[in-house]
Amino acid sequence: MYLYLGAVFLFLLAAALPWKIDVTKVQVKTDKVKNPMRIMVLADLHCRRFGKNQNRILDRVKEEKPDIIVIPGDLFDYERDYEVSFELIRGLKGYPVYFSSGNHEMFLSDDLGRLRRRLEHEGVYVLEDRSEVFHEAEIAGMTDMGERPVKSPTEVSALFQTNLFRILISHRPHYYDLYRSCRCDLIISGHYHGGQWCLPFTKKGIYVPHEGFFPSHTHGLHEMNGKLMFVSRGLASGHPNLPRLYNNPEIGIIDIIPENPIK
Repeated sequence: MYLYLGAVFLFLLAAALPWKIDVTKVQVKTDKVKNPMRIMVLADLHCRRFGKNQNRILDRVKEEKPDIIVIPGDLFDYERDYEVSFELIRGLKGYPVYFSSGNHEMFLSDDLGRLRRRLEHEGVYVLEDRSEVFHEAEIAGMTDMGERPVKSPTEVSALFQTNLFRILISHRPHYYDLYRSCRCDLIISGHYHGGQWCLPFTKKGIYVPHEGFFPSHTHGLHEMNGKLMFVSRGLASGHPNLPRLYNNPEIGIIDIIPENPIK
């Protein structure tokens, strides 16, 4: 009996640990594009290393062949080695990479300006309250605003300069009223780490700030007043001493599909 219970315990413990990187794929159909576009989401790295020179992540990048890569914040973290994150950035050379800050970047007030300049030197589009056009999409990044947004929907909508397919990179998912009212098509967020701990084998997050227990927006694609929000479970844990349980690191893939493809 004890041997059986011990085996069950070891199985549950082994299954709880983040052994692999999940790749989560979703599709978004729109009549705003004529050609498909693949977006890869790399959220919440927090200066953590995934293999030598980040090869566990970069191998997935090569496999999935994204058109663009979006980093919705918390690439860096305080009291950690920034060079670990730049290993990833250097490995992404040749891909259009779009970055917008998260709450942990905002803790780095003494270093943030230097880190932004270095990202730009490495070829990254640093989108802090501005936008860039990529083919049939316009991508805007919103600087992290803290627990409550200080910008109005009109101010956020004004970040966009075109009527192309509008993508808003914004680290925090919980600005729900803002997102419902701003003029964009897709919001890409991270921050919640999938709830950090999930119910076994379900990917259902147990707790996040602002939503409490068993929240509804810890991961995946959600409809919000005619627009969509993709929430990534992210790569690292929010704190090095707090492991992820039943919650593998995640790379997101968003395939933008033409509603009326060219034949």
